[in-house]
Amino acid sequence: MRWKENIDFNNRAIRLSAESVKGKRALDLPMTDVVHSLLVARRQLGDGTFVFPSYGETGHIGDPRTYIAIVEEATGIEFSSHDLRRTFITTAEACDISVYALKALVNHTLGSDVTAGYVGMTVERLREPAQKVCDRLKTLCGIEEPKGNKVKRLRS
Repeated sequence: MRWKENIDFNNRAIRLSAESVKGKRALDLPMTDVVHSLLVARRQLGDGTFVFPSYGETGHIGDPRTYIAIVEEATGIEFSSHDLRRTFITTAEACDISVYALKALVNHTLGSDVTAGYVGMTVERLREPAQKVCDRLKTLCGIEEPKGNKVKRLRS
């Protein structure tokens, strides 16, 4: 992700182009309170091009497995990117998030039935469901909203 193209602090949104996502559908996501705080703190670390810079050839993190390994080592908890996605979806369903909102939040197609064709999912429509999932995850994990001074650079 690039700061200028993908991060919209004014509208508290993350904007991903169709070319940059697996499903080839543009994705606009609301920033939850935690995501907003983390991105604000991350931005304060520097004004580079990329949200997640790297010393590699591309200048940004392409494969998160190295960083996941760092977190696994620090916590003793093994996980994958897909585990994080599955946890989000399971938590959203447990929060009674509508199927349409849930699918939009993870960039799945809404479906081919007639009703799905009429459903419009905007950033504002998704803001409340996303925050509801965020709040539930904070409760389950026993965490408070992170403060800006707690963001650290990960070694690469």
